[in-house]
Amino acid sequence: MARIFIAIRFDDEVKKALVGLQDTLKAKGVKGNYCPYRNLHMTLAFIGETYDLSEISKAVSEVKFEPFTMSLGKLGTFPTRSGVIWCGIKESEPVMTVAKQQRERLTEHGVKYRKQAFFPHISLVQHPAHIITDIDVPEISITTVSVSAMPPCTRSFIIIPLLPNQNL
Repeated sequence: MARIFIAIRFDDEVKKALVGLQDTLKAKGVKGNYCPYRNLHMTLAFIGETYDLSEISKAVSEVKFEPFTMSLGKLGTFPTRSGVIWCGIKESEPVMTVAKQQRERLTEHGVKYRKQAFFPHISLVQHPAHIITDIDVPEISITTVSVSAMPPCTRSFIIIPLLPNQNL
């Protein structure tokens, strides 16, 4: 089975900006496991390899929200042994709200997911040889109208769009 998670996927403009950041990190000598172009996303809930797609689909379809805009923020890292360099976002309140609602619906449908606190970010490099975060991030706005359930590290995605809710 594939590892499944609920995520916000990005259009080509955003992905190109993120790859530009990765290219800058590479030019500065940062070696590591770079997230491939096709897999750049923001995880809202990591489910893993044990799941019921019908329950995930129900949980995702129950979350309604108005489209919202967020912008790329500064680069940062998590204090883990293996390390991750990520790109943060500005205007995090709307995505925090959607993630909270999504996680509540997953719980209601008995879908197990990693319960660690949600911190909105886009992973760029895992296991970096060294950390560099003092890179200028381009001013890119991201309009979010849906989230997806997707398996990482594959070319195929299971898309479950959320319909905007005009009464949020």
